[in-house]
Amino acid sequence: MIATVVSILVDATLITLVLALAASGLAVIFGLVGVINMGHGAMLTLGAYFAWALVSGGMPFLLAALLAAIGVGLIGLILEVVLIRHFYDRPFETLLLTWGFFLVATELIKIVFGSDFRSIPEPLPGTFNLGFAEVPAYRTLIGLFTIGLLVAMGLVYYRTGLGIRIRALIQNREVASLLGLNVRALYRWVFTGGAFLAGLAEGLISPMLSIDPYIGNVFLVRSFFVVTVGGLGQLLGGTVLGSFIIGGSETLFALVTSQTFAQTIVFVLAILILRFRPRGILAQQN
Repeated sequence: MIATVVSILVDATLITLVLALAASGLAVIFGLVGVINMGHGAMLTLGAYFAWALVSGGMPFLLAALLAAIGVGLIGLILEVVLIRHFYDRPFETLLLTWGFFLVATELIKIVFGSDFRSIPEPLPGTFNLGFAEVPAYRTLIGLFTIGLLVAMGLVYYRTGLGIRIRALIQNREVASLLGLNVRALYRWVFTGGAFLAGLAEGLISPMLSIDPYIGNVFLVRSFFVVTVGGLGQLLGGTVLGSFIIGGSETLFALVTSQTFAQTIVFVLAILILRFRPRGILAQQN
């Protein structure tokens, strides 16, 4: 009985960490600079396809995932320079622009790569035997990487000069500008960094899924719930808490009901949380 409970908790934890990785790019873009990035799904999809193309060309997987992330980051930089930078004060317009980017990118992916399912072999197949349970080896590795990535993001955000500038920007952009901060450059690199993380996330997750032009949609809605439920601007704790509520709890509910009904329960729970905590559980409420 104890072994079963521990096995379930381990599985829920791994799913939580995978979702946290997928949501990390959105947590940076939406949580820090307030851009409702509907293009997050397309950025995830691009990361998967770039990684697949590079691996298919004979490149080692880890290098392919890194280059895929750089490629998506460059696309994010171009998108920010050409369009997004003109509309930071107009959230509805950024929503429409990023949604347009999603539609265009999805159609271009279909034209370039086709609509057939693709796959990347798992770099670390098999399982780890923990004594009380066997867990997928590659998913466990991704979970450990996610922990390291979130800790690194937290250290940058809370312990570096760049993090101090970003937090000053979030708290009061006008005052930060008067104090000499280059607001435009900070916004640009935060947006580019979020795109890079999205590409990296799906590049690493892609061996666990079948790759198609809509693979990013699997995580898009969940990522928005993760960021908003956990708390806008709460880069570390909010992402982890939101990922557990959306991903981990869905795994637990699925043990006693169907997967579809479990998703419905979780989304209703998320809506109720946002009804009483509009900025998320950990964010300071106005």
